[in-house]
Amino acid sequence: MRGPYHPPMPRQLVRFYQRSRLLNINLNLVLAGFIAIALAKFPVKLIAVWLGPEHKALITLIAYGIDTVFDVAVYFGLHWIANHWKPSAVHGKGPRPQVPAHRKNFLMDAGRVQAERMVLVPVFAAVSMGMMYSLQKYGGVSASWAFVFGFATAILVTRTLHTISGIWTGTFKSDHHFAEPTAPPAPATHRPIDKAPEPKREAV
Repeated sequence: MRGPYHPPMPRQLVRFYQRSRLLNINLNLVLAGFIAIALAKFPVKLIAVWLGPEHKALITLIAYGIDTVFDVAVYFGLHWIANHWKPSAVHGKGPRPQVPAHRKNFLMDAGRVQAERMVLVPVFAAVSMGMMYSLQKYGGVSASWAFVFGFATAILVTRTLHTISGIWTGTFKSDHHFAEPTAPPAPATHRPIDKAPEPKREAV
């Protein structure tokens, strides 16, 4: 008989990350946001040099567009890892998670989160672009660093608001994605069939 299945610690951490929607959605969005900022910082710097410091408003608008493209692309990748990748079942290693029949489709699920983020776009745009423009105009900060400070602040503000709304709408509900995995059943053992003894014949 097989004993209980104990996955390696990294796999346990991934499973915990996947089960907690509150954790993985917020972590994904924060990571996507900061990775997007890191990727966009250099292009924003080049555009600022090319356009010149007098075009602060235009630089801010272009920075917003560049950040949005990187942010959405990175988020979809992280969301797939968090909610649809099954490392315990790769190459047949470990048990397969029990996936409920009503588990959401990847695009529908990620799209729902993005739709809720769209509601917060005015807040994100006001904080990020407003702060970036103000830091350039009144703080004497370079466009690339004003971009980093403004957009990082906007991420923190919108994450707080989205978390509150996501708890209320059920977006962060954890029980509809990954049930606890079960160890594969032990192979059935075949027992030989006992034949009934033949009745003895009496001598005549």
